[in-house]
Amino acid sequence: MSKAGLLGRLRSATRPLHDDLENRVDIHTRLRSFALYTDHLTRLWRLHTAAEQALSTVDFSHLGFSYPCPYRSSLLEDDLALLGIDRDDLRQQALPEYQRLETVTEGLGCMYVVEGSAKGARTILPAIKDSLDLDANHGASFFYGFGKETGRLWRACAAGIEAIDAQSADGDTVVTAANETFSMFHQGLVADTMAPLGTIKDEPRAKAWRFRQGHTT
Repeated sequence: MSKAGLLGRLRSATRPLHDDLENRVDIHTRLRSFALYTDHLTRLWRLHTAAEQALSTVDFSHLGFSYPCPYRSSLLEDDLALLGIDRDDLRQQALPEYQRLETVTEGLGCMYVVEGSAKGARTILPAIKDSLDLDANHGASFFYGFGKETGRLWRACAAGIEAIDAQSADGDTVVTAANETFSMFHQGLVADTMAPLGTIKDEPRAKAWRFRQGHTT
C-alpha cells in the first residue's frame, strides 16, 4: 500500500462535502460584525464539543495517543467568554446529534475532519485581525490552536489512517465516518437556525481594544 493510500482516498471521497462547506461558510461575511463572529464561534463550539465527547470514548492507546476532552472546544469557550458569553449558559446549549464512535476506525474518520480543519485555521487569523481587531491572545485563540500539540494529534491521526488498507472494510468505515462528520458540520454551520447565545451589539474597533485591555464593559 502506498503511504497516501487511504489518505488519498479520503481526500477524494470527502472533497465534494469539503468544498461545498467551504463555499457555503463565507468566513469574510461572518467577520463583518461581532454578532456574526460570535454566532459562528457558538456554532463551532457546539460541533467541536459533540465531536470531542464522541472521540473521548475511543481507545486510541495502541496508536500511541488519547484524544483530549475538552480540547478545541475549550479555546472556543475562552474566546466566547471574552465576547461576553457566559460559560455556564454556553454549556447548557443543546449539542448536535452525532453517532457514537464504536471503533478506532470510526474515530480516525472523525479525527480526519476535526484535526484536518485545525491545520488550516491559522490562515484565517489575519482576516480576523483586519475585520475585528482580535488576535490569537484575545478572541481568536481557537484559530491559533495549540501549536505543536495540534500538529502532534494530526500526525498521529494520519499515521493511524495510513496503516489501514485503503480498499478494506476498515477503510470504508473511515471514509463513512469522515463523511458523516462533514455532514454534521454542514448541518451545524449552514443549515442550523438556532440563534446564538446572548445579544452581542456591534461596536467599533474600540470594543476589541477594551477586550485586549481586560475590560468587557
